[in-house]
Amino acid sequence: MRTEFYGKHCPVCRNSFREGDNVVVCPVCGTPHHRECYAKDNKCGVEEYHASGFVWKGYLPDEEADPEITADKVEIDFDTEGTDNTNTTQQNINTVPYAEFKKSFEDPSLGDDGVSMKELTAFASRSLFHYVQAFSVIRGFGGGKKRKTFFNICSGFLAPMHQFYRKMDLLGIIMIVVTLLPSLLIALNESYFIANQSLYYLFNFLSIAEQILLCLFGDYLYYRHAVRKIRSIREKYKDNINSDEYYAALELAGRPSLPRAIIGTLVFVLCSSLILIIPGAQ
Repeated sequence: MRTEFYGKHCPVCRNSFREGDNVVVCPVCGTPHHRECYAKDNKCGVEEYHASGFVWKGYLPDEEADPEITADKVEIDFDTEGTDNTNTTQQNINTVPYAEFKKSFEDPSLGDDGVSMKELTAFASRSLFHYVQAFSVIRGFGGGKKRKTFFNICSGFLAPMHQFYRKMDLLGIIMIVVTLLPSLLIALNESYFIANQSLYYLFNFLSIAEQILLCLFGDYLYYRHAVRKIRSIREKYKDNINSDEYYAALELAGRPSLPRAIIGTLVFVLCSSLILIIPGAQ
């Protein structure tokens, strides 16, 4: 934990930070939290102040400012110890001055895609702690090497439900086709595959490989999806891109959809069931 956090208060439990505490910070306003406190609701404890532009400068919104602390002195520790992404993130995101973080967060010109982190986090809407880390690795924030891989178990092992949940409908449909195609081929040529067991094992291997690849590259695919959608929405608000309405539109467009996930899963199950009855229909 950074020394700047000693004696400061967690906005959730209101207890002071002590040496050895596991601390994470809000990716939007920089407010430090105990990791377990942040994990309770997976959101910032002072999220209601984000709209007013609150930035943590050593004190919470309902506390008096410490005159000895300024924004330039505050640092953010992106310590990911204890998470599934430690090995990936720790190499790319360490401790950076808050002024640098804030500039990168709000300035779209600092990204190769012309989209700011503020827009990306507004679009991601939920699970921000994960996606801010993923987007930062993909964009090479903090001087690290840019990567297209960031582990997300849901992206691979919950496909295609996860893709529909994140409104990546085309990718979800592709995943249904790719996932069920081997089963369809086996059902249509069962006797052939019984005689050629090696092909059957190959299909199983490819299915596992597909899931692993999605775990590794799923967040990058979501990142590209987010960038395209943000650019499209920005065109509609090009004369007012700093407005609350613009960021509300981003949040609405990117907000995960549980009904989509349920419908996509039902379609997947229905198609799987139809494939199972093919041998009996022949």
